[in-house]
Amino acid sequence: MNSNEMRGSDFIYQIDSSYGLSQDGYIATGTESIVYKGLKISKDRKIVMSCVLKFKYKHIRMSTKDNEEQGIDVLTRFKENDLKIFDKLQNCRSVVRIYDVIEDLGDFSLLDKHIPKGGKPLLIDKDRFFCVVEEFVDGWSLEEYCRDVYWKLTATKELQYGLKEKISFHEFNSELQNSKIESYKKDYKSIIRYQNEIYNFMINLCDIMEYVTEKNRILHLDIKPDNIMVTRYGRELILIDFGRSGTLNEHNYIESQLAGADYNTEERIERMFQYGTLGYAAPENYVKPINDSKYPLDKNKVELGKMTIESDIFSFGATFWECLNIFELYTKSREFAKDKGEGGSYDYYRKYVLNNEAYCDRDLSLTSSHYHLELEKIIRKCTRSRDNDYRNPDNDRYYHSYKQLREDIEFARDSSPTIVKTENTKVRNTFGMVGTVLGFIAILIVLQSGLKISFNYLSQKKWDNITSNYNSTRIERLGSVSVDLIKSSNSQNQRKVYSDTYNFLLDNDNLIDSAEGNVLVNLLSEMEDTNDTSKYIDDIIVNADDRRYTEIIKYIVKLKKPNNSLGYDIANVIYNIEIKGYNSNNKKNIVSGYNILLNNKDNK
Repeated sequence: MNSNEMRGSDFIYQIDSSYGLSQDGYIATGTESIVYKGLKISKDRKIVMSCVLKFKYKHIRMSTKDNEEQGIDVLTRFKENDLKIFDKLQNCRSVVRIYDVIEDLGDFSLLDKHIPKGGKPLLIDKDRFFCVVEEFVDGWSLEEYCRDVYWKLTATKELQYGLKEKISFHEFNSELQNSKIESYKKDYKSIIRYQNEIYNFMINLCDIMEYVTEKNRILHLDIKPDNIMVTRYGRELILIDFGRSGTLNEHNYIESQLAGADYNTEERIERMFQYGTLGYAAPENYVKPINDSKYPLDKNKVELGKMTIESDIFSFGATFWECLNIFELYTKSREFAKDKGEGGSYDYYRKYVLNNEAYCDRDLSLTSSHYHLELEKIIRKCTRSRDNDYRNPDNDRYYHSYKQLREDIEFARDSSPTIVKTENTKVRNTFGMVGTVLGFIAILIVLQSGLKISFNYLSQKKWDNITSNYNSTRIERLGSVSVDLIKSSNSQNQRKVYSDTYNFLLDNDNLIDSAEGNVLVNLLSEMEDTNDTSKYIDDIIVNADDRRYTEIIKYIVKLKKPNNSLGYDIANVIYNIEIKGYNSNNKKNIVSGYNILLNNKDNK
């Protein structure tokens, strides 16, 4: 085994050195782990898939509740706690999956150079670390999505030898800085679109947490933008990092075992100020003060260390408070905008937010006035300062379930202003004058069964318009119009619609990516004549972007199995091995899949 490879239960793993700005696979550094993008390789080296390699310390020093510092066996704790929690949640596709746990790294070693300035590179090897292999989510953290993708507050700078460097808003020239700030102030549409995206993310996370907590009695206890992923295609949320999670006891709380801390000193891993992350953790998640220091949130009436569903809901509110304020936080504070390895948002929260005046009852007074008042009420209620009765289900000043929270979010979304086109008075008056005539014509069309033809004509016009001015951001619109066109066509024309759409997408870049594959599969599911479905699926598989195979086959296997489709069979094989994974119920499918691959190994 090479020093750059690890052997797992069924696969070989290595760092994906092509990934990241530094092209060394590095993703992030957490409290107890160092995260790299990895490659999951079959033992015959014919199959290579993406994964995440999370290197965790085998042992750490930590002060316990009785204020005695002792060694913690992280590997044992992970197997006895974290792994059991992951096993309970593996049926939820919105929770990251664990593929493997490598206790012995063997000859593998890696020098991690992503350390704070002035620090020494850290050697990752079998003596100090074990490795958790997780699903790779193609997308961004929620923070990255809001900051980089939507508001574009960072940029990428080309360096020598193909390397890249991320630069922040504060490194932009003054002209670009002023342009972004002025645009933000005046662009009402962008604010409303962003608000709508945040509503969708909030509802999505409510659904995830309802499954995690209310169905499985698990608290996450470290909800924050860094621990929520946004998928590149579909913009769905995936919850990651359950390292702080626990199961509620019969009294519906989890008790922290952390020791007290001196709040006048710097926080260390041996002496954490809170269970979770500073700035997002609820007031009750903080530890008792020692050495005559003062608990900074002492106006809250809480029993320190007793954590409940209300604790995660506080973190939920703090997370989306940051998302809604991200433009102001990032552009107005160099401290907040610093790289996390240099303190970043942690230093900002410690200095400006960890106090009685700012930590609770958060509002949107510092950000755009266009955000809906109902949304601000939700954030405030999630992060409300604690009174003596805050855990009482009858105390409606607080949220006590994700169902309650989701209902308020949905109400806020439905009552929020939307972007509408300006009404044309002449058009309105014209419609008023000829309304009766149009109504009569519409009735005639229905009676003559011409409505479908009319709809088909309009759909074709829309399809032509989109494809003549196409870019990849319009894929969802193209998919919607293509489905309308399929539904309004006879079986012969349906084949033409599908072929035209397929050829157009393929000609665009000679590959079918995940979003395009989803569009094509949706079209196939609407077609009346399924005689050519096998050929269509084979074409998708042959021309699929191999970096997006996993996403594409998820769509394909949802179709009814066609006759004689090798493409469908291969998709099903990958689905059973890569996504469903090995278990006793799936053993037969995996064996069958192996035989299919073996029988077609020479079929290019």
